[in-house]
Amino acid sequence: MRSKLLADVLAKVLYEVEVRRASLDIAFKKVCRGSYVKGLDRREELYRTVRKFVSDYHKLMCCVERGVSYRGLARLWLEGRYVPPNAVHCTYSYPKWFVDELLKVLDLGELVEVLKAMNERVWWLRINTLLSSEEGVLRRLELEGVEYVVSKEVPYMVRVLSSRKPVRLLGVVKEFKAVPQDLSSAAVVEALKPSPDDHIVDLASAPGMKTSLIMMLCENRGRVVACDKSLRRLAVMKDLLRRFGVDLSRVTLVHTDSTYLTCRRFDKALVDAPCSNSGAIGKDPGIKISLTRGKVLRNASTQLKMVCSALRLAGYVTFSTCSILPDEGEFVISGLDLSGLRLLRPIDWVGSGYSVVDFYGSVMRLMPHKNLCEGFFIAVLTSK
Repeated sequence: MRSKLLADVLAKVLYEVEVRRASLDIAFKKVCRGSYVKGLDRREELYRTVRKFVSDYHKLMCCVERGVSYRGLARLWLEGRYVPPNAVHCTYSYPKWFVDELLKVLDLGELVEVLKAMNERVWWLRINTLLSSEEGVLRRLELEGVEYVVSKEVPYMVRVLSSRKPVRLLGVVKEFKAVPQDLSSAAVVEALKPSPDDHIVDLASAPGMKTSLIMMLCENRGRVVACDKSLRRLAVMKDLLRRFGVDLSRVTLVHTDSTYLTCRRFDKALVDAPCSNSGAIGKDPGIKISLTRGKVLRNASTQLKMVCSALRLAGYVTFSTCSILPDEGEFVISGLDLSGLRLLRPIDWVGSGYSVVDFYGSVMRLMPHKNLCEGFFIAVLTSK
């Protein structure tokens, strides 16, 4: 692709990410729909270039004055005519405030490892045992030329090392026998400990990945009330659950704001709360551009309300956020009255939280550089 045309693509994608607040994948599809490149290999190569450019945005901004056009940034990046200052946030291309916040909970050496890990994409697949056996899916992956490693801790989770074709185009994925889902997401449901006799409420369920895993672990015998404030996302979720082989007669979809939810008691509650998604930067580097301190604090306020709502509904609550920041984890739990609650660690292979709170050993964090997955916070609360 000619450099002028490539610069145009990069500039348009960056505009969609920064101004329209689109995810990288959505921005790329919109900009490149039916144009620019033909053929799967060339399109994948273009996607990797776009991803690297978006990931390097803050590195570029360390080298230029505000007001440079998107095309100007794209040309500068393509020509390599920039030398970032010797500062951590510039070297690894993150917002300065974000790095400063993480330095409060991590030493510099570990922080660098975290930032480097989040600049890379790690692919995980969840074997969907509602539609196939683990052995059957692994055999199919081998036949399609996929190199993989099966998780020792969660044997239905597979980390993809290499693949001849994009993961989304693998036969087992197109047949929904394997689901692209991160290890950290599976860990959240593992911490919930669902069983076939449980009545579970999922307070922020769409698009349904964790709900479908709950039903898979319950062998389609549990009962789930799945809530979300977006009617559109619930419609998408219903279709996905059906494709995943979930028994929809045992799942009730509810359109509601879960911060004010009041209904009957459940055995367990899951609060996979809306958050900044700072732990998912490896999946979408555009998050680095949309991430703001104000967004984090607003989300933290909502998260606290949702946890309080969940504690009124069930005696066993799993709270999680896809966030690397303590504001959306440890500090949310510290905002609760813990005198009548007990914190549990139902899975022992996940590390502890940040030591900024005295209960850090009783909460859990998955870290990108240690667990090779998205950054997640998990807390499990029960009544004393």
